Amino acid sequence: MPATDPRVAAYAAQILTDIDDSIAEGALPASVRTFTDLHTYCDANDFLTDAGVPFDGTPTGLDLTVTVQDEVTRLLQAAGRPWCSYGTCRYPGHDHTTTQAHDGSELPEPAPMHCTDCGRPAHYDTKLGDYRHDDPAAPDCFLIHR
Repeated sequence: MPATDPRVAAYAAQILTDIDDSIAEGALPASVRTFTDLHTYCDANDFLTDAGVPFDGTPTGLDLTVTVQDEVTRLLQAAGRPWCSYGTCRYPGHDHTTTQAHDGSELPEPAPMHCTDCGRPAHYDTKLGDYRHDDPAAPDCFLIHR
């Protein structure tokens, strides 16, 4: 199924709108960058169903579904797409703060978290049980990975 099929663009645009609505509501983090990543936080297939992507079990139907998923991933990874960060993240499962200074001492109040290895802004994702860079395109480092 070619990505130039107008149905693909229409379905992907609707799904991206629904994803952005979920991010604004705090149901998804803005750091999601692939269709597969969505499954970590919800049943991503619901986005396909809600957009009306037909799936009849045929190879053509499967090709259409995969092409739409690939287009959604491409849109989620577009340059300039915002990600979550301290002060802007609405996802309740992200903690963008720390109470420890770089030297390990306690801070008087929580401050924005930064990776102790590379210094990039970071957060703890309770759903993943792991630390992540705020910028999903940031290169992996020793302490934080994708």
